[in-house]
Amino acid sequence: MSIVPVQLSIVIPCLDEEVTLARAIANAKEAIALARMPGEVIVADNGSTDRCVEIAGREGARVVLVAKRGYGFALIAGMSAALGEFIIMGDADGTYDFREAVPFIADLKSGADIVMGSRLRGNIADGAMPFLHRHVGTPVLSRLIRTFFGVRISDCNCGLRALKKSAFEWLAPVSGGMEFASEMIIKAGLYGLRVTERPCSLLADTRDRPPHLRPWRDGWRHLRFILLFAPHVMFQIPGWTMLLVGVLITTVVLPARLTIFGRIFDYHYLFYSIPLLILGCQALWFDKIEEYYVHFAGYLPRDIRRAQRIKPFPLDLWLLGGATVLLAGLIVLGSMFVGWLATGLGAMHHVRLGIAGMLLLILGAQTIMNAMIISMMEIKLDRG
Repeated sequence: MSIVPVQLSIVIPCLDEEVTLARAIANAKEAIALARMPGEVIVADNGSTDRCVEIAGREGARVVLVAKRGYGFALIAGMSAALGEFIIMGDADGTYDFREAVPFIADLKSGADIVMGSRLRGNIADGAMPFLHRHVGTPVLSRLIRTFFGVRISDCNCGLRALKKSAFEWLAPVSGGMEFASEMIIKAGLYGLRVTERPCSLLADTRDRPPHLRPWRDGWRHLRFILLFAPHVMFQIPGWTMLLVGVLITTVVLPARLTIFGRIFDYHYLFYSIPLLILGCQALWFDKIEEYYVHFAGYLPRDIRRAQRIKPFPLDLWLLGGATVLLAGLIVLGSMFVGWLATGLGAMHHVRLGIAGMLLLILGAQTIMNAMIISMMEIKLDRG
């Protein structure tokens, strides 16, 4: 008797969900029957201290024990163990109806790589989603993802999704927490995978305890992850804007006092332009650090890291340049100090020269420290 290979895997991350787990597994089995495909139910248990493992085994699910605590780690382990060509993921709390994900498979067969459920386009039971989540948090995060990464979805936080096993392997997700949900979508946009969306329902939570989700902490994690992959918004645009404005004003005002159309421009303007210049320069350093960090942290699959290998960072050159600028600043400030001592520590009249020396010293030290940080991550990159 030949064994029919599994085509559909339903993966359920689980942590202390004994009240709802059996119902979720039964619902997943119904979905497999509706799909008319050989399937399996995988419960990725994330260290439950209740009877979840026992219940999952009793209900006929395959249990994958996940030592690392976290929603993302549970899903990564469960999907890695999945035998099916197609994977459906959904929570163990009974708030999603796996049967609604059966039509998602048609999209996958038609060429989609990932199919997202959308609670906002579907039905949300009374009290199932807090007001701020429904009208502020989820729409704002979804809009950011649409704007930055071109993935046309309305509900980036929906936990009911379907994807091809090959897409999961290509994405190679690494996020262990709730930001796993954002990582999947963002990387799909970056790699040009096809993402579609279908409406789904969000049912009332019937558990006897509060959910694992922590709205403010997990919301911040999602936003932080989005910004990590959108450095042009966080660092590049603000950095270049501040740097150019700062350089322009400093270049005009630093050499000498001048009058333009009857208005006097003196060193007082430097109190505003120099902070802009320094902050802009640091923002651009952060942009470069982010580029190296994404590779260093393994957010990109190994094949893509190799294909998009960033150029070796010229540490020695940057250290030499930084040290030169730093030394120039020290010389300026040192010569001023000697002259100041000669006057008996009286009034100091070389304000502009002092500002120039201070600026050189800060920029030199800034260059050296940031270059060292990047070089540390480059050492890690060579191990991949």
